[in-house]
Amino acid sequence: MRLLIRLLRWLLIVILLGVVVVGAGGYFWLRGSLPQTDGTITVQGLQAPVEIVRDVDAVPHIRAGNEADALFGLGYVHAQDRLWQMEFQRRVGYGRLSEVLGAATLDTDKFLRTLGTGRAAESAWSHTAPAARTSIEAYVSGVNAFISTHHGRALPIEFTILGFAPQPWQPQDILVWGKMMSWNLGANWETELLRTELIAKVGADRTAQLLPVYTADGPVILPHGVAGVPLRTAIAEAPRTVAPVATEQLDQLLAINDTLIDNVGLGGSGIGSNNWVIAGSHTTTGKPLLANDPHLGTQAPSIWYLAHITGGAMDAIGATLPGVPGIIIGHNQHIAWGVTNTGPDVQDLYREHINDRNQVEHNGTMEPLQLIQDTIKVKGQPAVPITIRISRHGPIISDATTTTGVAEPLAFRWTALDPEDHTISAYLGIDTASNWQQFTTALQSYLAPMQNFVYADVDGNIGYYAPGALPIRKSGDGTLPAAGWTDAFDWTGYVPFAQLPHSYNPPEGFIATANNKVVPDSYPYLITTGYSAPYRAMRIIELIQSKPKLSPDDVAAMQADVLSAYDRMVLPLLLQAKPVDERSRTALALLHNWDGTVRGDSAAAAIFVAWNQQIAPHIFADELGPSLWKEYRGRNEEVAMRLPQILQGTGGNWCDDVTTPQVEDCPTTLGRALADGLAQMTTAQATSDLKSWRWDRVHLVRFPHNPFDNVAALRPFFSRSIANGGDDFTIDVGTHRRSAPYKQYISPSYRQILDLGNLPASRFIQTLGQSGSPLSSDYANFMQRWQQVQYLPMRYTSAAIDAAAPHHLTLHP
Repeated sequence: MRLLIRLLRWLLIVILLGVVVVGAGGYFWLRGSLPQTDGTITVQGLQAPVEIVRDVDAVPHIRAGNEADALFGLGYVHAQDRLWQMEFQRRVGYGRLSEVLGAATLDTDKFLRTLGTGRAAESAWSHTAPAARTSIEAYVSGVNAFISTHHGRALPIEFTILGFAPQPWQPQDILVWGKMMSWNLGANWETELLRTELIAKVGADRTAQLLPVYTADGPVILPHGVAGVPLRTAIAEAPRTVAPVATEQLDQLLAINDTLIDNVGLGGSGIGSNNWVIAGSHTTTGKPLLANDPHLGTQAPSIWYLAHITGGAMDAIGATLPGVPGIIIGHNQHIAWGVTNTGPDVQDLYREHINDRNQVEHNGTMEPLQLIQDTIKVKGQPAVPITIRISRHGPIISDATTTTGVAEPLAFRWTALDPEDHTISAYLGIDTASNWQQFTTALQSYLAPMQNFVYADVDGNIGYYAPGALPIRKSGDGTLPAAGWTDAFDWTGYVPFAQLPHSYNPPEGFIATANNKVVPDSYPYLITTGYSAPYRAMRIIELIQSKPKLSPDDVAAMQADVLSAYDRMVLPLLLQAKPVDERSRTALALLHNWDGTVRGDSAAAAIFVAWNQQIAPHIFADELGPSLWKEYRGRNEEVAMRLPQILQGTGGNWCDDVTTPQVEDCPTTLGRALADGLAQMTTAQATSDLKSWRWDRVHLVRFPHNPFDNVAALRPFFSRSIANGGDDFTIDVGTHRRSAPYKQYISPSYRQILDLGNLPASRFIQTLGQSGSPLSSDYANFMQRWQQVQYLPMRYTSAAIDAAAPHHLTLHP
């Protein structure tokens, strides 16, 4: 018996040793996917050697003798650090996720194939100008050089888990992710669908209350309008009657949009940004200060990659997008720039008359649809054939649903589907621009997504431009699916570049944008009928005007600011609530002296957010019903623009609960909402002691990995999270996803403060880290500093770089 026990003990030891050896071997093998950052690598496609110097923050400084070789180097380091992210992104753009993820992504693929971002990328490449082709091809060669020289080393772990290897990159792969960024920042089609259902349910007038354009007192980016642009003439209003669109078709399209938000991270309420530029007359440095923090969906790894590119005329540093050449946001030796989303209406839906012979009506005659036969490969299942139909307005997007026999299928018109798209050329031109004229010349080729560019230069000038394709409609305003069988609602062209919103050295001495209204109503062209709420812009302007001169540290404090102008403004209106119990009275007492600062350690902030999240369902859900409320839920921007008016008695009678025989007033409804909010937050806080609550105990920024955040066993390894303050309307934004109360899924994805008086003293940071591998120490090493609104130095001079550069890699031709 003792001998048997000893044998079993030794057998167990041997098994455990085997597990350790295999596990250690696997770990070290997987670590082989981490990039080589020192030494020399011989590659094909270079004209001359390229030096890649990585500083202590893993930011690569790429030094080349010409621009093409510099972009080759950027493609190489992007592939070194973010190859899986790039692979996932291009598969999203082409609708090819199901090839590697299986049937779970089939609906997404079918929608994106029908939409045609891949086809648009192919067309855009065929129209790309020679100079841009050279740059894009150089970048692609760098990506492929990394793939081809990996020589048996482990690929990123995602490839190992899913069991496939990446195919070589093509130039079109660069352009397709640009299309998806345009979708991310310019998708308003779902608002047309929602508006259609709202009008059918509550009528046009009440729908206008639910989807306001803007607030009367909100700041306007260009308050004086646009010099040289004539005043508005009347725009024919679109009909406000209910369009005969099948409810099932609408519901399925809205569900697909929700899937894109939740599972792929594309779009969603709250996408936006802040930027501002302050003239030297209002700064302590005597030169402009430019700040920017784009608010995008959170993800692991970060959407951005920090880099410094030097070669030929290019010497630019800032934020890059893995899979795209050039610096998207940053500065060169002469100018600095930043972007926020303009939020234009560049997507229209058209109701088409189509017969059973695939002909579509146009002004009384029938014309053939374009038909494309496509096949979606599905891992582990037979391929799925689909037929894509395209009218003169665009793809029949409702074919992506399972509805059949629809009387009026929907066609999709979108600027980013135009055959020509030179947006990449515009960014490459900005990277080498040296003054306002060259900057704006580069922007002339910009298509989408339309952005608010702020500008500054070392000579002390500041400026603003909103480039991009802005449709001119023959009639209507694009707010509802229009009749497609007539050309009455067609686009007749785009606003000329010279008449797009712009300003140069405005008299105010600063320009601030936060997705707010761009121009006064006198501007002759329609930009959108749905701006973001004005509260971040209000707070930014308040802080800029709070001192006669601002320093770079003042600007940093602004980016860290968590005082919500909305919370501060609406709180006195909420305090009229009739408390239903003693806990509600205690909560109201705690809120009475709260100033609207949404700090992470604040009990009052936790109470307010819990209450605020229950107000909208208590006010609107009874009229809308469960299904429609599910789609309106999370429209925090619209609610915040309408709620103050409702509570003041000027925004419509919404407080009464139509499901009860009583007639409730607003104080009663607010009291019920407060009680329900406290109950929900008590569960989340795991304590009923209101005074001990902390907002950051429940408000976590989540950085989900695509696709393994959806796999519970893999989530802890790939995804990240951290406690945070802020809410939807603070400068340091903390927006939650409507499907996950209290969890933040939109954040400042990148921050920069650029000092035009001393460019090497500029600073930046992104959310997580430079590496895309969870095995790397650089995967999430920025997260704590980012959460605390700290920065990395933008090392720009050779001396600063070489003094903090532990890694030197040379690529040899």
